[in-house]
Amino acid sequence: MFFKIADLAVKHGFIRKNMLPNINFDQYKFGPVGLLLLSNLESEWFFHFVINKDVTVFINKDDFTSTFNFAKNTCCDRLPFGIVEKKGNKKMNSDDLIQYKTLTNSDSIEFCKRFPEEEKQFLKGTFFISPNESTKFFHQFQRQRRIWWRKISASPGRYLLTDNKTCENGSQTVEINAKYPWGYQEIEKLVLNSDLNDLGLENSQVQFKEGRKAVRPHTVTSTINLSTMFLNFLCDGYEEPLFQGKPRTILRFHRKVAPYRISFAVSGTNAVSISELSDLALYLSRQLRSNHISTLLLPSTSKHSLEAQYKQYDQLGVPYTAVLNENTLKDGILYLRSRDTTLKEQVHVTSLVTYIEQLFKNY
Repeated sequence: MFFKIADLAVKHGFIRKNMLPNINFDQYKFGPVGLLLLSNLESEWFFHFVINKDVTVFINKDDFTSTFNFAKNTCCDRLPFGIVEKKGNKKMNSDDLIQYKTLTNSDSIEFCKRFPEEEKQFLKGTFFISPNESTKFFHQFQRQRRIWWRKISASPGRYLLTDNKTCENGSQTVEINAKYPWGYQEIEKLVLNSDLNDLGLENSQVQFKEGRKAVRPHTVTSTINLSTMFLNFLCDGYEEPLFQGKPRTILRFHRKVAPYRISFAVSGTNAVSISELSDLALYLSRQLRSNHISTLLLPSTSKHSLEAQYKQYDQLGVPYTAVLNENTLKDGILYLRSRDTTLKEQVHVTSLVTYIEQLFKNY
């Protein structure tokens, strides 16, 4: 099933195959459409971790100690606060891949090993919490993170929290896994730690005020491999619902992360009407784009049948398609087709932008 999804993703520009020589092992690189999906996923992560947080969160790049000191001073030596960053992942060389190939069969899937090192990055959030509040924060954080995955998923029930594990150094670890027909995939790792030695900070730097006392914080961290998150949502969105007795392949992306939020389909009986409808589609596309709504308007829009256009857009994961026909030129009414239900609703061209904005405003 995974390779069936991967072939569809290659066809529509989400990924490119990167066959490793002498190993017969498929890796992938991000394609142009995939980079749009990845950007939207990062934006949703950023909103959840930085914008929509009860604690103040700072962004780090390359110098964690400097960012930590700035955050500590800005927060007047008081907890809590957080630091988020994007970092390069560990390199996996050819020997590692050969060993992986030897230890697993050809059908075994592990998302984190399907992208080459140079395309691997991970998102990390580190929250500095009072030791009196850290356990409570950790448990709340687990629920919040699972809710986040479920909220933008096509199949919310696939996301599970593992049991809490206590490591030798005293840290507590919980993973968020996604369940697939080929097995469980780890998509996020959460850790509660009282030992700050791994952060490279001096003892004097990690003293904070709590009333009249000085305390050392505990940390709660989240780590997500970006390529794992990307492949997860590709596989999460893949469905084959029956339509008129036949399976219909779609990528059911949440509308907040879909690479293109609306596409256009044109149906006309002659060259003149098709030309006018194409011009109208271009005008509407510009209006939507100027309001920060990504659109897909292809030259083939007027050349293929409506069913062929729907098939392409569904497999690209476009949530809505604006269908323009010759009546649109007369009464201004177009049909807005839903990818998920295939149902169409009437919308006047003058109301399209406002209506689409409202659709994408909420989850």
